[in-house]
Amino acid sequence: MKLVLIGGGSVRTYYFVESLLKFCKRLQITELSIMDNDPVKLEIFGGFAVYLAEHSEENLKVELTGNLKAAVKDADFAVTTVRSGKDEARCKDERIALDYGVIGQETTGAGGYSYATRSIPAMLEICKAIREYAKPGVITFNFTNPSGLVTQAMHDAGYEVIGICDNATGIKMDLSEALHVGGGDMYVRVYGLNHLSWADRVEIGGHDILPELLKRDNFVENFHQFAYFDKDLIRTIKKIPNGYLYYFYHREKALANIMAAKATRGESIHAINERMMAELTRMDVHTQAKEMIEIYRRFMQEREGSYMQMETGGISHPAKIDVHTLGIPELSTVGESPEIYEGYAGVAFNYIESVVRNKPIDLALCVPNNGSIEGLEDDDVVEVTCIVDKDGARPVHIGAMPEDEYLLTRTIKRYEKLTVAAVRERSLELGTMALMQHPLVGSYSLAKQLVKEYAAINEPYTGAWR
Repeated sequence: MKLVLIGGGSVRTYYFVESLLKFCKRLQITELSIMDNDPVKLEIFGGFAVYLAEHSEENLKVELTGNLKAAVKDADFAVTTVRSGKDEARCKDERIALDYGVIGQETTGAGGYSYATRSIPAMLEICKAIREYAKPGVITFNFTNPSGLVTQAMHDAGYEVIGICDNATGIKMDLSEALHVGGGDMYVRVYGLNHLSWADRVEIGGHDILPELLKRDNFVENFHQFAYFDKDLIRTIKKIPNGYLYYFYHREKALANIMAAKATRGESIHAINERMMAELTRMDVHTQAKEMIEIYRRFMQEREGSYMQMETGGISHPAKIDVHTLGIPELSTVGESPEIYEGYAGVAFNYIESVVRNKPIDLALCVPNNGSIEGLEDDDVVEVTCIVDKDGARPVHIGAMPEDEYLLTRTIKRYEKLTVAAVRERSLELGTMALMQHPLVGSYSLAKQLVKEYAAINEPYTGAWR
């Protein structure tokens, strides 16, 4: 079977292929087509993929192409991870927001709005090509950000797309590592929207241990996912919040820290990437791939080590949790080796394995609600734990959300759907109404100025708005 990775000039392609090589035999994937419209990045990061495949024992054929139609032709599975405007556009998104005194972040608030207006037109073209040239029944996974909003736009346009994000699965991964529990031995229930979700159940052997975990100071003070949050908030909501809720629960702190930083997160990443590319482009991937990968991994370690540091003012790393002192009986019945789902790539590969081998698994995905969360429409794309098997993904029943979470979710979903409509009609008025709804903006006059400025800088990607 054939898998296509669209946006394969990404720095994450190395990890994607490294993960695929662990899965490809049992997924029956023998061909990987990597497509990108940046020939330099395609040659380097695609070249890493070719090197990994050639130096593995797996029979995986890797093809590099800049032609979208050729890439998706006869594909069984597609993964989309595109960044319209590249790092430069992200830097503008975040800096413009800060100039107006609102949080500059690439996937939520004003920055996320601008990013979405570029991502949606690009994804519509990609989905159109997939429908026309890939095999019937192709499964498409979207990692193009803002993932949930873009996936909503694809569903509204009539395309079947599954939104994936390593942030939601990161809760399960971090729990697995912290508690020394294999991912397959644990069920974590997630609900909400992409980058706006909560986990309210952590089951081992059918028993929900989260209430007991939250009674232990050792866990609350040291669990990695709580590092960004006031611990009294955690004890109050009695949930595991998605890390991006930091921007909502601690908005003034996040804004002050970003404003005080010398550079935005986007500017910092751009600088790291520029230094990395300066070194890599002086080398030949056909003869020096091993040395280039060592350079790449050094820069990626620097990049990942800076995650959320400026937004939080430089959080300290929590201490290791001593599982044996938690006194939770269920934790004594599991092994010491955690099963890691390997980020967004692992989500896609676990999904494919469940379909191909009819091996049920629970995964947090962005899919249509279909009655899972009370008060949301069936066609509202939500981020929720799904049971995946040969028939695809079925969202688990969540029922009624707590009112404060529900009101925030409804507000953001309203913003998302207005944004989709604004992109479809290229409407400044609808864009303003969308961004005005967002709690991180919350002002008509601010929204109007932001939308006008974003429309101007994004015109090469979106066309002219009126």
